[in-house]
Amino acid sequence: MCDSALEKSKWSVQRLQSEMPVCIARTREWMTHCDGRSQSGTETLVRLRLRALGYDVEVQPKIAGVGRVDLRVGKLLIECDSVEHHTGVENYRRDRKRDRRALVAGWLKLRLTYDDVIHHWDEVLADIRAVTRADRHRIRR
Repeated sequence: MCDSALEKSKWSVQRLQSEMPVCIARTREWMTHCDGRSQSGTETLVRLRLRALGYDVEVQPKIAGVGRVDLRVGKLLIECDSVEHHTGVENYRRDRKRDRRALVAGWLKLRLTYDDVIHHWDEVLADIRAVTRADRHRIRR
């Protein structure tokens, strides 16, 4: 909820805390993990879960030729797709074109649904680990 409030209001975490009538110490500590660049709850969950496991997760990076993506772990681009923003012919076409451009440029792309994140996280994490354990996500200079 805090990520969404920050994204919509463009406030800082400190400003959000000052607007809350009561903000206990534990809540203040949790809020240090907020990021107003996150654009969905599933994106927030993926970011927090991966960071808790030690992954270096970049939020909303701009990728040349592709545009902004939800999350990046090395050269693994993770998109958290919602029915609201990723259905319809134009959105479908745009997403596939972005996926092609990412692949041609050497990026790996992983699209996750709400169901994947909420109900099948163990499977998703196993897939992410399969890519990262093999170092396929590493950016080679």
